Amino acid sequence: MIPSRFLLGVDSDGTAFDSVNHKHLEAFIPAALEIWTMEEDVARTFVDIYKQVNLYSDLRGTNRFPALLETFEQLEKIYPDEPELPNLEPLREYVRNATRYSTFSLQDWMTSHPSAALSKVLAWSIRSNVLIARACEGLMPYDGVQEALKEAGKGAAVAVISAASREELEKDWVFGGLMRHVDIMMGQEDGLKPDQLKKAMSLSGAVCVLMVGDANQDAVAAHEAGALFYPIIPGKEAACWQTFRDEALPLFLAGKYTAEKEAEYCEKMRAALENGAG
Repeated sequence: MIPSRFLLGVDSDGTAFDSVNHKHLEAFIPAALEIWTMEEDVARTFVDIYKQVNLYSDLRGTNRFPALLETFEQLEKIYPDEPELPNLEPLREYVRNATRYSTFSLQDWMTSHPSAALSKVLAWSIRSNVLIARACEGLMPYDGVQEALKEAGKGAAVAVISAASREELEKDWVFGGLMRHVDIMMGQEDGLKPDQLKKAMSLSGAVCVLMVGDANQDAVAAHEAGALFYPIIPGKEAACWQTFRDEALPLFLAGKYTAEKEAEYCEKMRAALENGAG
C-alpha cells in the first residue's frame, strides 16, 4: 500500500453488501428463538423489538452483543414478571467492560466470569455464525460499489471497517470481487470501529478520512476517529453509491467534503430510518 493523504473507510454489511436483513432475519433472530424458550406472544414481541433495534433505529449497525442486550432490556420492561427471560446482568457486565466484542472475546471473558446466562449467549453467537454462513452465501455487492471503490482507489487508500470477523469479510469481499480495491482489512478482531479507523489512518498515513456506512453508529465511529461520514441509506443503496461516486467522492478527494455536506446527506438517512420504523 502506498501512503496516502486520503483514506476511505467502508463498512461491509448493509453498505457494500445486502447482508443486514439476511443476517438478522435468517440468522440472529432464528438462533435466539432456538436458544431462549419464550411464550408465543413474548417471542413475537422479541422479534418486533429486535428488528426495530437492529434495522430501523439509531442502533442499526450495533455489534450483536450490545444489540441483544438492548433487545432483552426492552422486552423485560414489557414482561417484567416473565420467568423465561434470561438473567441479563452477566451480559450487561460483559458489554460494559469488554474492550472489544466478538465470539472469541466472550469466550475469553467467560474464563474468568463463568455464567450459565453467558453460556446461552455464546451458544447463540456460535449458532448465528452457522446460520449467517448459509444466509449470506453468494451475496454480491450493491450496484455501483465496485465502480465507486475503483474510482476511490485512484486517490485514496481504501479500508474495510466492520464489526464482522475478518474471516467473514475476506470471504465476502473476495467472492464479490472487491478485494482488488482494498488496501486495509479491519474486522471485529481489531476493536470497535473507531479503533479500526484510527489503526487504518496510522497504517495509511492519511489525514483526510471519510467513512461510508449505513447506520448512525458508523457516523458516530467516524466522528470519534476524527473522520467525516457519508451514508448509504437502507433501501436506496444503489442510488447512494451513484451519488457518492458522482458527488461526494470528488468533493472528498478535492478536500472539499465538509461537515455541512455531511449533515445534508445524513438528514436524508435520518428521515429514511424514521419512515422505516413506522
